[in-house]
Amino acid sequence: MTKILGFIRGLALIVICYYAGELLSMLVRGFVSAAVMGMLVLFVLLQTKVYKANWLDKASDFLLDNLVFFFIPATAGVALIPFIVIKQDALVVIISSVVSSVFVLLVVGLITDKFEKRDEKRNNT
Repeated sequence: MTKILGFIRGLALIVICYYAGELLSMLVRGFVSAAVMGMLVLFVLLQTKVYKANWLDKASDFLLDNLVFFFIPATAGVALIPFIVIKQDALVVIISSVVSSVFVLLVVGLITDKFEKRDEKRNNT
């Protein structure tokens, strides 16, 4: 019974953060998506120790274990789009995908490099 209550509590906390993100997203007129705002809310609550990470363990483990199922509706929706619609914007989609992928790789690489150098300095001191 405790496992179920822990799961429900964790899921409720995640949902609360999502809806807080919805509210914040409306305040900034959709400039940032509700999901991203919700993740930021969750991050702030975890960093300020308002939420404890172990409160979310059971729910987050379940969601991560079943993550593939959350992508099925999106994939099915894309598969149903007629090719003629995609054909009109194919070049834009391809270019934006390549540019955004390269950007993400560069940013992650720079951040990782920064953290590795910081860790090396700490270990050498």
